[in-house]
Amino acid sequence: MWLVKLMPSSEKRLQPFGIPLLCGMKISYISTGLAAVTAVLCCRYYFVVSENARIRVEGVEFQQLTETLQPQLLEKRQRLQAQQERLNKGSAISQTIGPAVLADIRAASEKNNNLKLKELLVKYGVREVGGGGGTGSQGEGGAPAVQGSAKKGGN
Repeated sequence: MWLVKLMPSSEKRLQPFGIPLLCGMKISYISTGLAAVTAVLCCRYYFVVSENARIRVEGVEFQQLTETLQPQLLEKRQRLQAQQERLNKGSAISQTIGPAVLADIRAASEKNNNLKLKELLVKYGVREVGGGGGTGSQGEGGAPAVQGSAKKGGN
């Protein structure tokens, strides 16, 4: 008890709590330093939390955009698939029926001696098998040349 009477008043306040005085520094400097460190940490925490909130908002907006575009993407995929099926069907028809139809037209033009049909066939590169050096290659119009082994369709 006699030790407490000899200490200054600030030391008397700290001694019962077990806090030693730091190198004779006054308590006001220590509390001011701790307050400054606390303020800096609070500011840092605020900026980290606000950045985190901004990133979360951007994530939610991106997710909503993705969810709104998903049905449109699905619809366009279905349309593309339907178009592809139509193209495949048309390609199959043109490869199987097209040469047969051209061969029938060529045969009909020769049978009826129809010069307009012959000129039309020559215009689009359909050559006669026996004449004109028909090698089976494509003609000027890009249409394949019809050869005698083409399948007959229909009637």
